[in-house]
Amino acid sequence: MDEGKISVRYAHALYALAEEKNIHHEIYDEMKTLSQAFLKFPDLTMTLANPMHSSEEKQNLLITATGGKGITPLLISFFQFILKKGREEFMIFIAVSFQKYYREKQRIVVGKITLATPLKDESISRIRHLIDVDFNATIELTTDIEPEIIGGFIFEVDNYLMDSSVKKALQNIQRELIRA
Repeated sequence: MDEGKISVRYAHALYALAEEKNIHHEIYDEMKTLSQAFLKFPDLTMTLANPMHSSEEKQNLLITATGGKGITPLLISFFQFILKKGREEFMIFIAVSFQKYYREKQRIVVGKITLATPLKDESISRIRHLIDVDFNATIELTTDIEPEIIGGFIFEVDNYLMDSSVKKALQNIQRELIRA
């Protein structure tokens, strides 16, 4: 079976239903939470695929992994459908495919900036604005603090990487000195 085709079809169908009900933003947030649960608890996929667990147990597990009883009724119905079709082992792929499709439709890019020390909110707002203009899209920006880069920053968005860290500059100088 092709996990990619299956997950994309289910993700697109869920997006269409969610958009029709104008809750696609909520479903997106819930799918992000679910994806994070799969990353945090790698055994979640195996547990869902285990035939020893009932559909009700699996549904409760998915609801809990998505944030509890406060999730949208559409997503609960979607989980029931997935379980009825026996596709629960693809749920991680469906969650990721949904997020990707949502971002395409909403013109959202995912970016990460790594810094040695935290940035002020004003600086982060300027970075967001530059991305909005350069990529003609909204950015979901995460910041990561890694003191070992010494200074500067490492910026990643889509397939673009800009490493302006002091650590990288020192490595470049070291390489040049070794070559000389």
